[in-house]
Amino acid sequence: MAQDTAGNGHPVERLSAVADQLAKTSLRSGEMGVAAAQTIGYRTAMMTAALSNPIDFANPEFIRMGSEKIEAAVEAFHAVATGISEFGAAWVTMVTKQTEAAAVTVGGLASCRNPMEIVDVQQRLLADAMDAGIHASLRLVEATAALTAAGLNPAYRKVRANARRLSRG
Repeated sequence: MAQDTAGNGHPVERLSAVADQLAKTSLRSGEMGVAAAQTIGYRTAMMTAALSNPIDFANPEFIRMGSEKIEAAVEAFHAVATGISEFGAAWVTMVTKQTEAAAVTVGGLASCRNPMEIVDVQQRLLADAMDAGIHASLRLVEATAALTAAGLNPAYRKVRANARRLSRG
């Protein structure tokens, strides 16, 4: 679910990859809106035409309207349910790394013999806490972007396929 590069690379590169993924998801949302409007137009015309001849309501397209929504919803639910573990792991990492840094600091402070050692322990705490926070937050953002895309993709595929199929007649 998460990108292959999740957790690797410089934070700026990781944020850039997340921004790219969110931009693609945004673009897909817009494309879905246009394709959905086209599909609604085609299907409304089909329903209007079927009003004059009730046999036309046997058109498989009318059955497909309901089943495809259920299929897309189930597929999206499965994708999100699968990816939610990555999201949970990102939260656990964020909490664990911060707690770990605090525990190391307490142990380090207990062994200090002079003020310079205290300053050194505090500097390490700050550096470790910042590093852990940055990487855990990036992992959380990556998981969120992946979940967003995973939830949208099934509906995107269905809507685009409908618009293409119905435009051909």
